[in-house]
Amino acid sequence: MKEKRDIAFCDTTDLMVYGHEPWLEVAGSDGRTGGSIEVHVKWGHNMQADGLARKEGMTALVVAPGGDKQESALTDGGPDYYSLRFPTPAGGFYHVVTKNTGNYVVDKKGKYQQGTRREYPDAVEAILYVQYAQAFVLAGRDLEGIPHRAGMPLEILPVVWKQWRVGDEIALQVQFRGEPLDGVTLDVASNGPGGYRQRKKMTDGGGYINLQAREPGRYLVVARYRVPEREEGAYDTLSLTTTLCFLVGQNAG
Repeated sequence: MKEKRDIAFCDTTDLMVYGHEPWLEVAGSDGRTGGSIEVHVKWGHNMQADGLARKEGMTALVVAPGGDKQESALTDGGPDYYSLRFPTPAGGFYHVVTKNTGNYVVDKKGKYQQGTRREYPDAVEAILYVQYAQAFVLAGRDLEGIPHRAGMPLEILPVVWKQWRVGDEIALQVQFRGEPLDGVTLDVASNGPGGYRQRKKMTDGGGYINLQAREPGRYLVVARYRVPEREEGAYDTLSLTTTLCFLVGQNAG
């Protein structure tokens, strides 16, 4: 019998209140129709890994090129990531999304506690947090197009998607419940030959940002948005986070 591999799990779920969020990294793809894709789910702040969130609070969804949606299972992968693998029976863009959700409160002493107003009726604030992580994965060669949406309330959408190269301009739109979200500051992190970098970009009146791919490497865009919505006895603020991670390759020329 094959022994189950033990993983040294470092639970940093509660650091979500300080800005930790999940993101997706494409770990393996044969890049062809009829193959498969493996994606790693990582956790930390602005693409700096720090332990993992509890898997029990996470779900995963894959939107196929034809628009069909299929839930996917997360499995233990390593000390700093979960793994999900899915087949690519059709060519085109696969939109991969994970969701991490939970509740916390800020008590009268200013401390963060896991739970709702039911457990902490006198809390200063009670929050429902929902964190999404997105990745667009290509099965095929040299394709450009617009992947199907996943329908999250806070979504980062490409104007057009392809295999990005150094020198490309990458146009993205942030939408909240299907409408452009203007004037929101996003975190942008990158890790390439020049090292790790962070900067901020604000969406324009149409909810767009334009990123110049100045060097190869991995890029992460993070959108955060709070909504004063409530459920009696549970929470009075909805805190949404969405990340989009992608690779920029060397210029073919």
